[in-house]
Amino acid sequence: MENASKALIMAGGVLIALMVIGLLVVFFNNLSDLQGIEYSSEKTEQIAEFNKQYDVYARDVYGSELFSIANKIDDYNKRESTNKGYTKIELEVNIKYNMDKDFFNKNTYSASSLKAEIEKLENKVKEIGNISIKSATNSKVSRKISQLATMRTKDIEDLGFVKTDYSENVTQYNTYKTLLTEVKAKVFKYVDFKYEKYTGRVIKMIYEI
Repeated sequence: MENASKALIMAGGVLIALMVIGLLVVFFNNLSDLQGIEYSSEKTEQIAEFNKQYDVYARDVYGSELFSIANKIDDYNKRESTNKGYTKIELEVNIKYNMDKDFFNKNTYSASSLKAEIEKLENKVKEIGNISIKSATNSKVSRKISQLATMRTKDIEDLGFVKTDYSENVTQYNTYKTLLTEVKAKVFKYVDFKYEKYTGRVIKMIYEI
């Protein structure tokens, strides 16, 4: 009888231990699920926050805005994508006509090529604008092309400048400066944004003109 009582007590102890272990397993599973939900919620918020800085451009944009986007994407691809292993963001800008024989005459531009093109045009304007021309009647008097481009013909002649010495450069300077201004003011049509299948992060932005 005594042995039977001890056996019952032992069995009860084992049962209680199993119940406690079971409760602990359930508790830790629930805790793990809760942590998983919190992590998933945090990731979703991070992705939404990341996309927000690009989704604001899911519309028609001016050229000046597009160049800012190109700079932003180019910087992200070099800094975040390369260092942290995220998928690169692509920018696709389709231009259906040649804006100029020397600039913006390709059909499609990426973030890096668009950035390079606008920098090339800006540098060209600066290069021509910085050319210095001397007066034909007074060698001590000189003006940069950027200055001559804003002056009246009579004022230029009064300083002794010869038209053939500066007119070609002034024409080029005005042409490229006007092109730079016009490109920045043009409206580029929003076409589509693409998002990565598993992460939901924006990976491609498409515009056209």
